[in-house]
Amino acid sequence: MLRLLEQFIFRHLTPLSIRWLPAPEIGRASGLAARVYRQLDLEFMTVPPITLHHLNPQLMAGVWSACRESLVAGPDRAMKEMIAVAVSQSNQCPYCVQAHTSMLLGADDRAALDAVTSSTSTNDALENLATWASATGRKASLHSGPQPFTKRQAPAFMATAVLFHYINRMVNIFLDETMMPVVGNVPVVGEQAFRIFSSVTSGRIVRIDVRQGVFLTESPAMRLPEAFAWATDDPSVAGGLLRFADAILSAAGESVDAEVQELVKKQVTAWEGESPGIGKGWLDDAVQALPERQRSQARLSLLAAMASWAVDAGEMESCRRAGLDDRTLLETAAWGAYLAAERIAGWMREGTKGT
Repeated sequence: MLRLLEQFIFRHLTPLSIRWLPAPEIGRASGLAARVYRQLDLEFMTVPPITLHHLNPQLMAGVWSACRESLVAGPDRAMKEMIAVAVSQSNQCPYCVQAHTSMLLGADDRAALDAVTSSTSTNDALENLATWASATGRKASLHSGPQPFTKRQAPAFMATAVLFHYINRMVNIFLDETMMPVVGNVPVVGEQAFRIFSSVTSGRIVRIDVRQGVFLTESPAMRLPEAFAWATDDPSVAGGLLRFADAILSAAGESVDAEVQELVKKQVTAWEGESPGIGKGWLDDAVQALPERQRSQARLSLLAAMASWAVDAGEMESCRRAGLDDRTLLETAAWGAYLAAERIAGWMREGTKGT
């Protein structure tokens, strides 16, 4: 009975938190989308941070592959959930903080939970890991020194951090601030009931034994981007990141104007994680060189990369007036968020010594 309730909530209620894009019709899906939903249902949960990508099933599969092989499959689940929480806190993503704090509660790992939620933690190793994860989003915050994990753990831990720099940005843009479904400012499920449900569900999910390297798509022809070279010691993690990168770049090739790509790449290449600050004067200046018809798309991708919290109704309306449909909106934001994640992946290794 609980499993049926869980499926109902994740398939029909939590998609109500998606904004700007249509919700997925999970029960009517076919082909690759249906296979993604099936694997999510068996190994994790059919959650909006993944399913909001449904307008491009290849992209949804790529994001899920990266998530599955970094966070979900393999050992050290509680430590990886802790990394997810720490990165999400640094990116001010309340939805992901709530979701993955719930996972830590479900894992019943008090030490890992305290390392990211309490000032009284006494586990230096976990505190060091949480501090590292929190610092990954800004190049200047990373310093030379031993990494707080082993060589075996490095690919999955680093990939989890990179993944959540992407996921946080997409969630900040396209989802409400809480996992709790809300319609007309009224919670569909009572807060206490939802908290209990989340705790029980999370406890089941984090104990699922997920085998690494079970992919839903073939390995693409492209090579793993150099920024992710640290993942090659774990073929499953590398395979997930490769499919993620290929799906994003393929989508951008179809949806993002070449001139927009050139300008945005130049901006993100020079970015080192610093906040652009209050206001959007920096954004106005950045896109000024483009023709008017391309500026909205460039603004959305730059915001997705560097200030996802600042995407608002005005930006979305501007994109609509410029002719961007639902899928183009999704792919434009996903590409910008990916560029930031790839940039972070590159400097994560630069700022630390190998173990």
